[in-house]
Formats: sequence, structure tokens, C-alpha cells
Amino acid sequence: MHPIDRVVLERCQAGFQPMTPLKGPIPSGTLYRHVGRLVALGWLEKQGRLYRTTTAGQRQLAMGTRARSWAALEITYPPLALVPTPTHRATIELMFAAVVARQHETRPDRHPYFAAFGSTLHWKTSLGIFVCHALGLDPALHVVDCGTETGKSVAIRRGSTGAAVFERQLLQASFVTFDEFLTASPEVRAALGLFLGGRLVVAFENERLTVRPVPLLTLNPRPRATLEQQIGLSAPQIRRAILVNLDAVAMPDLAVSGERALEAARVHPPLKISPPAVDCRPFHDRIIEVTRAILAPDAQARVDVEIIVNLVTGMTAFIADPAEAIAQVGYDLGLLAETLGWTRAGWIQAVTTFSLASGTHSPAGDSSSTALAPVPPSVRQQDHAAGVGDDAPPDTVSLAVREPVRRKGSVPDLALSEATRMRLVWFAHETDRDVDGTLDLLLDFYLQWRANGQAIETLERILVLGRDLELAKIDGDTVRDYLADRQMLDAYNCSFTELPAALQVLDLLSQLPIEWTWEIATAAMQAVADILRAGISSSQIGAFVARHRRLEALGFQETAEVLATVLAEAGAVGDQHDTVIRHLVEHAKTVVDREQLDDGVQRLRAQVAALEAQTAQLERTVEALEQRRDTLRQDIVATQSALAHVEAERAVKTGDLEVLAALKALLLNKTTATDAFFEELRRLDRRRAIGGTPTDVVGAGYVQDLRAKLVGLLQEMFRQAGGSPPASNAPGTR
Repeated sequence: MHPIDRVVLERCQAGFQPMTPLKGPIPSGTLYRHVGRLVALGWLEKQGRLYRTTTAGQRQLAMGTRARSWAALEITYPPLALVPTPTHRATIELMFAAVVARQHETRPDRHPYFAAFGSTLHWKTSLGIFVCHALGLDPALHVVDCGTETGKSVAIRRGSTGAAVFERQLLQASFVTFDEFLTASPEVRAALGLFLGGRLVVAFENERLTVRPVPLLTLNPRPRATLEQQIGLSAPQIRRAILVNLDAVAMPDLAVSGERALEAARVHPPLKISPPAVDCRPFHDRIIEVTRAILAPDAQARVDVEIIVNLVTGMTAFIADPAEAIAQVGYDLGLLAETLGWTRAGWIQAVTTFSLASGTHSPAGDSSSTALAPVPPSVRQQDHAAGVGDDAPPDTVSLAVREPVRRKGSVPDLALSEATRMRLVWFAHETDRDVDGTLDLLLDFYLQWRANGQAIETLERILVLGRDLELAKIDGDTVRDYLADRQMLDAYNCSFTELPAALQVLDLLSQLPIEWTWEIATAAMQAVADILRAGISSSQIGAFVARHRRLEALGFQETAEVLATVLAEAGAVGDQHDTVIRHLVEHAKTVVDREQLDDGVQRLRAQVAALEAQTAQLERTVEALEQRRDTLRQDIVATQSALAHVEAERAVKTGDLEVLAALKALLLNKTTATDAFFEELRRLDRRRAIGGTPTDVVGAGYVQDLRAKLVGLLQEMFRQAGGSPPASNAPGTR
């Protein structure tokens, strides 16, 4: 499929779309020629000025994209499948490849750093956190907020004497994120230069530092005119970076899906950073070729191809096949370049069909240039004088955008007509050169064509063809497509005059209710040929199919044929067919009814047995509950008896407490009986102090009085307690 066809079909997949936005990258005439061809093939349908990809077109897209899968790293590291967008996944995959290249020192320089910029809620910081988890790093240490750093603290901290206190651990990590890059102070940005230079070993304040981490810058761009002003990086710094503009990426609802990838990466084992399987520097020219097929000419100076070669080498740690590794890096690079508007139309076709076995080809969408075409000597001299393209291999077009060469000169004093002189002046102005440079350009072009012996004859034939077709110009894509189509038709002994009939057949095939292939179409046409040879009419086919479907619906696909065979073998012919079939049906119904009754009895017996078992189980459950009930009743009776005993004891104790309370109150109150009792007690105590005893005459009198006073005291106590006082001669009072 032609790259422009793919771009058109992919644009119109979601519904009717205008072609106007494609007119910039694709010339208008070329675009509508391809659109008309797609409509004629039935791959595109038109509605006014809008177009939509048909089912057949969708199928062609699907067939074209089956050539190569871009999910190889998702198998190696499954959390990649949960990353919000393909652009974020492509960025992470390239960072993995860059980590491999740095950790295994594939070369001492040309190591890229990454810059992701866009407004908030575009998964920029999360991008760095995800890679930290994937590499087994702590995001708290390796996601650095540039706004909080001071001086040169991102590399080395020094004491008051100027001596290095310690070297920052970031230098030995495999990855680091410098978050909010534009908030960094000028001193911090200057210190970050050692991370962004692309070298493994850098000189830093008379010391040699090894820079291991792959840096990621995240930032919110400024509203400025140029890319450099927006992201705060110079043109040379941009050339050493892999950039992605996340504002150009359609984001899903991150509130729903934003944390899934981070959580999966956090719990998954870290990615193993194995050494590269292949050194891809021998494929340098092929990598340049596919890179130019992806990037537009104006963007090629923005990307250092040596960085891409280094990334491809790192990618072989995950994809050992160098062709697949080149294609994967090209695909990821294309997704990122699309966000910057740096890609050619149809670039995906170049990476999808890339193979190391194929020859060089023109970049997609450019019919006038060849990827590795020879360059005239004067052009190479001009490139060298301008100081660009020094890294490009010999005999290749430089990746740099060459400034126009201006030299002093005037229209040479030759025997030229005034009209020719004016045309030379116009051509010089058109090519932004002086007249000398214009003549050099024409002569170089002539010498280049002269090297091919048939060049002049080819030009003459082109002019003759233009006059015959009454065309002033013809697009190179048209000629190439015509010749390619003619070669394909010749392989099948066909011509362009047979295309209308073929298109009608394709229209018929596109109406099939299944996804047809050439094998299915070939089998169908063979079946049609067999039917025509057998002399079967369409009405017979319809009647046969209807009868067959009727038998199939009744469940008699093969039974009808078997029944007819059995009847014929039994000699039941003619009218006997119906009689025998009716008897068979009646007998069969009787057998079937009896069998159904037997089956019903068996099912009922099984149900009764199940119910009896369930009843026995319920009876056992009821018996156990009754035993439990009796036990509970006995426990209740015992508990009530114990409660009554406790209540009786409580009543006794309560009475004792009341007596003691009354005694306490009586003793503490100053009453006559109390005073008399204590006075007699003191007198007896004084008697004892002088040697007297309770048994002598005086002591016995004291004891008798003390007893009388105690009886009076007790009587007073009972009166206050509300009880009946004991009699003076009651037992226990003496």
C-alpha cells in the first residue's frame, strides 16, 4: 500500500473527514489523485467533500499493519501495556534503550537525554516515576525538583573550604528525572549541563566525573514563538535530545487510568538491563535511510543520527534482531516526532516494511529524492565550507539544512538574449543564489545527468510524452505508480483495459458477509465454474438450498438420505413410502411416550428419596433442639435458686449494714447516753491506771455502771434506727 493511501485511510477511519488538513504535507494534486483511486477501488466512500474509510479499506489497513508488531517490549516488561498512550510507551522504550547504551558503555559519547514538555495532567512526572520503578530506583531520590536545588548540588556538594564533601548519588544511578526544569536557577541549569552533554566521562572543576544516568527533563513550556524559547534549550542541546510534546497527544482520563501503570511497575520486578546483543554501527547507513524516511527535511538537522544508532544498539538488548530493533526505534522515534510536526506523511509505512535485505529507497512522500543518492561535488564542497554534515557518511545527502550560498557575481557578458538574461536573473532569485551560483547549479545538474548515457534521450522522451498526452507536467508518483501497476498486471498477463471488470468483481466481493481472502474468492469462483459445467440453473440452486436449510432446521441433515435408502432397501416404493413412514411414526411415538414416562417415574423416585433424606435430617435437627431446650430449662431453674439464695444473703447483709450505720451515726453524734457511756469508760480506765481492778469493790461498781450505760446506749441506737429496743433484762445484756 502506498504511504499516501495509508495516511488517507487512517485519517478517515473514525468517520467522514475532509481532506483539507492533508494538503500541507501532501501536494494537492497528488492527494486528490490518490483519493480518487481509493474511491474507485471501494476503499473510500465520498459524501460531499467528506470521505470515510469503507469496510474494504479497513481490511486493507489491517492487512498492511500485520507485517510488524510494536509490542515486543510489553512482553519483556508487562507494565508497559498499562501506560496511558502509545506516545508515552514509545518514550519509555527509547529510555530503556538509552539506559542499556549508557550502562554497558556502547560508546563514550552521543548518548541522548529526554525532554517531555506539556501542560499539567499530561503524565510527565509520572513518566519519570514509572521508569524509576522499572529500573528498581527510589522515585523520592531520583525524581529531583529543580526548583529546590541550589548551585551545583545536583552533582557535588562542597564545604566551606571548597573541598568536595560528597558526590551526588545521582551520578551513578541508571536514570534521573529533573522535574520542572524551567524553575531551576541559572546556576542549577549550568550544573545540569554535565548530564545533558551526552558523554560518559566529563570534566567538572578540574575533576573527571562519570555520568551514568539517562536524564529526563520535564517542564511546562512557555508561550513563546520558537521551540528554543518555549523549552529553554538551545539548538545544539535540542539536537542532542529526544523531545516529546505531550500537548499534541490525546490524553485519556488519568483520574481513572493514570495510576494503574505506576502501581503495576511498583510491584513488578525491575527490568533486567542486559548487554546489547548486536553492535549496530555497521548498519549506520541503513539507520540514516530509515531516519530520513521518518523525518521531514527541515527536521533532519534537529536530530543527531549518531544518537539514533546508539539507541538501536541499546534496543538489541530487548530485540536481538537488528532489523527489528531498527524498526522499533524508528517507530518510537516517529511517534515522538509526530508530536513536534517533524514527520513525513506516511512515515509508518517506511518503518513497517523496513528490512536489512531490501535496497535503498526514497523517503516516504518524496518522489524527487533518493535516500543515498550521489551528491554533486560542488554541493559537498559547499556543505563542508558551511561546517555542516561532517558526521554524514561519504556520498550521502547531509542531514543539515544548508544555508543558501551567496557569492558575488553578475550576469556574465555572453552573447545572450535579453529574455535569457532575464530568465537567469529570475532563476537566481528563485533559488536564492547569485547568477554565478545559479549557473554552477545548472551545470552540476547537467553533469550529473550526463553521467547516465540515456539521460538526454529520457528527457526528450518525456517531452514527447507530454506533447502526446497534452500535459504540461506530470507528477513523479503518477509515473512510478503506473509502472508498478503495469508490472504487476504483466505478471498476471493482464492489462489496464481489464481493470474495470476486475473492479466490478471486487465490488461484488466486498458485499460478501465474511472477510474474504484471495483463497476464498478462488474457491468460490471454482465452485461457480463447477455449477455452470453441471448445467445447474440458479432456480435449482435456490430450491436446493431452501430444502437443505429446511431439513437442517428440522434436524434431518443426513437422516432424510438414510431413511430414503432404508425404504428402498426394504422394497417400500411408490405409495408405500407414506404408509410405512406413518406406521413408523406411530410406533415411534408409542415407544417415545413409554420411555418418557419411565424417565418421569425415575426422576420422581429420585426426588422422593431426596425429600425423605431431607425429612430425616430435619427430624434429627428438631430432636437436638429439644434436648438443648431441656438443658436450658434446668440451667434457668438452677440460676433462679442461686439468685434467691443471693437475695436472702443480701437482705441479711443489708440489715447488718443498717445496724452498723446506725451505730456509727450514734457514736459520732453528741448525745447524753453517749457521753455517759464514755465517761464511765474513762473512769474505769483511770481506776486501772492507779492499780485498781474490775473485780475489786470499787471496780465492780464501775463495771456495773458501765453495763447500765451500754444498755442505755443500745436502746438509744435502736430508737434512732426505728426498731424496738431490747429489755434491760434480755439475754446478752449482762
